[in-house]
Amino acid sequence: MIQSIPHFGLHVADLARSTRFYVEALGFELTHGGRADNIATLLEVEGAVALTQFVRHPSGMVIELWTLEAHSAGGSGSASPANERGRPHLCLIVDNLDKTAEQIVALGGSRLDGSRCSLDYGPIMFCADPDGVRLELVQAI
Repeated sequence: MIQSIPHFGLHVADLARSTRFYVEALGFELTHGGRADNIATLLEVEGAVALTQFVRHPSGMVIELWTLEAHSAGGSGSASPANERGRPHLCLIVDNLDKTAEQIVALGGSRLDGSRCSLDYGPIMFCADPDGVRLELVQAI
């Protein structure tokens, strides 16, 4: 049985840009980070050296932002359809949907306005971070 879930990891193209995005747009705080030289076997990428930055939201969620030194990031980085198999999304409860979406865009993310609707639990829409990770914004009611 699982004892805990200490973090969720996101592979990013630009560690500094993504760190700034999660801190300034979404209110996460820096915790720790560094360089891992012995990570090639775990990642199944020959010669890989990982650079990491952990960020923690005041609500407790921890995200490990990571990139590989001297290896370009794969994938398109676009906010592909939500029904793509294995496609992650983060659900974020926000106090103001539009204001949060504006902050996301100002720091390099994007709004997916076509996804905006209202469900039983309130207004909701997807945005995406600079690497295309979908961010489900739910306005607290």
